[in-house]
Amino acid sequence: MKRKTFWIVTVIVVIVIVAGAAVARAGFRGRRGWCGPGWHRGPLAHVARELHMSKAQVAETRSIVDAERPTVAALLQELLGEAHQMVDATVNGAFDQNKVQTIATAEGNTFAKLMVEKELIKSRIYAKVLDDSQRRSADDMQRRMLDRLDHVAARMQRQIQ
Repeated sequence: MKRKTFWIVTVIVVIVIVAGAAVARAGFRGRRGWCGPGWHRGPLAHVARELHMSKAQVAETRSIVDAERPTVAALLQELLGEAHQMVDATVNGAFDQNKVQTIATAEGNTFAKLMVEKELIKSRIYAKVLDDSQRRSADDMQRRMLDRLDHVAARMQRQIQ
C-alpha cells in the first residue's frame, strides 16, 4: 500500500513539474513579442528602454515625432499609392518594362524622401534630447543593427554560392 502511494505521489509531482516548466516556458516566450523584449510597446518604448531615457526625454522625443507625423504620413500614402499602381501594372502577370520602371523610379524617390525624414527626426532627437552617454548607446544600437544586417546579407550570399 505504501509503495503504491509513493508511486502515485511521484507521478503527480513529475506531472506538476513538467506542466509548470511548460507553462513557464510558454509565458517567457510569449512576452518577448515579434522583435524581442521591449517591442510589444512599440519602437519608441524599445529605444527608450535601451537608452534609459527619462519620461521627459520620451515626451520630448514623442513631440518631435508627432511634429513630423503629417509629412511621414503623406509620404507613406504616396508610397502606398505607387505600390497599388505597381500591382495594377503587373496584374495577371502582365509586364511592361517602361511602365514598371517609371513606377519603380517614383517609389524609389518617395522612399528616399522617407529616409531623409527619418534621418531628420533621428538627428533632432540626437541633438536635442539625448545626453552624451545615451548618444554613445544609440550609436552602439545602430552598429549592432547594421552588424545583424551584415550577418543576414552574408548568410544569404553563402546560400547562393
